[in-house]
Amino acid sequence: MLIPRIVCLLTIVCLLSSCQSTGSYKITLKDGRQYLCKGSPDFIGKTGYYRYKTFQDRDAMLRADEVLMIEEQGT
Repeated sequence: MLIPRIVCLLTIVCLLSSCQSTGSYKITLKDGRQYLCKGSPDFIGKTGYYRYKTFQDRDAMLRADEVLMIEEQGT
């Protein structure tokens, strides 16, 4: 009787975790260029860059001193 409960609980946990949205962000540079990214960009203090994931699932980086603002986009 314990095994079916564990399986049911694991199924619910998997379904709930797959429903989470990472959200999208718009990065605006000081020169006016804009980039959209999946999830929140990470600031890497050691290098002075923001690292983010594009919608094509590629990693990208921008120099922090070029960034004007980062805004979360509505879903």
